[in-house]
Amino acid sequence: MSKQMSVREFMQDRKPNQDGYGDVISSFGESHLACALLLDVSGSMAGKAIESLNQGIRDFKAQVLQDATARERVDVALITFGSTVEVISDFVPITNMPTPALKAGGLTEMAGGIQTAIDMVKARTALYAQLGTPCHKPWIFMITDGASTSSDKEMVQAAEKIRIEEEKGSNGKLSFWALGIDNYNKDELFSLTRRVVELRDQDFSGIFNWLSESMATISCSHVGEKIEFDPLPGNARKARLDRDIDEGWY
Repeated sequence: MSKQMSVREFMQDRKPNQDGYGDVISSFGESHLACALLLDVSGSMAGKAIESLNQGIRDFKAQVLQDATARERVDVALITFGSTVEVISDFVPITNMPTPALKAGGLTEMAGGIQTAIDMVKARTALYAQLGTPCHKPWIFMITDGASTSSDKEMVQAAEKIRIEEEKGSNGKLSFWALGIDNYNKDELFSLTRRVVELRDQDFSGIFNWLSESMATISCSHVGEKIEFDPLPGNARKARLDRDIDEGWY
């Protein structure tokens, strides 16, 4: 197998009739689904939260790999944001997805992480288009436990970028999800997207299981088909602006 290249290098240096696609995309004649995991690794995530997050990432990969169709069609990128934004991995087939031991520390550069994730998703969908690969609406799944330390202006710009991508065309070009835990800023997340989910605790196992099942369900469907997702796990729920995170759990 040839040396793995980034999506941008792939698009610049390769032609559609060349071999070696398997490094960054497998079964490119089939429909694909891109999912960017955008992860808060700021200092407040230290301890149980970051340990559970690392385990959740490992479980997510293992669970998606159990589905033969999803294994060939789901492509994943990992991006973290603390004091800086780091691309842990550009989009690769789920089989090649790394499962690093993330460490928590620093601030919460959320706006930069969002901008980076959207740019990467757009590059990935451009690659699909170049190869003639049908693609489902890509996902960005962001996890955070606090308020952004980006400037207000930067957060407004990030929110606008999400809005533009979600409203492109008749069905949008992006599904942006935000998962909040602990003392996350609810107003801030709702300013980014209506798809806000919250956890009762720091156990990510259930939500990553739900995410893996969602990826498998979408990847097995026809492009554009309306999907009914499984219920959220017991420690997760759709957030509401009029309800605190510690209220109303049964």
